[in-house]
Amino acid sequence: MPRRTSIDLYAETLQVLRAKGGAERITKLSYGVGVPVDRLKTLLQRLAKAGLIRVEEKEEGTLYILTPRGVEFLKAYWKMKSFLSTLEEQ
Repeated sequence: MPRRTSIDLYAETLQVLRAKGGAERITKLSYGVGVPVDRLKTLLQRLAKAGLIRVEEKEEGTLYILTPRGVEFLKAYWKMKSFLSTLEEQ
């Protein structure tokens, strides 16, 4: 299996959030993405800084929430991935 790029990890993190109903805590995200929590924290900080997720502090812990901009990113990512796979087949 080829190594995942940073962009692939961002998209996969957003995809897991989307699959979990748009909001999740870091431990479950870590399992879903297959990345250790300490590394995932860095990814989540970058996604939040770009406005692709929102961070909310709740009584039960920190929640990471997918934003509309994050959904747009996912749509664009999958579209580009489709185009690139078409080019690789030729």
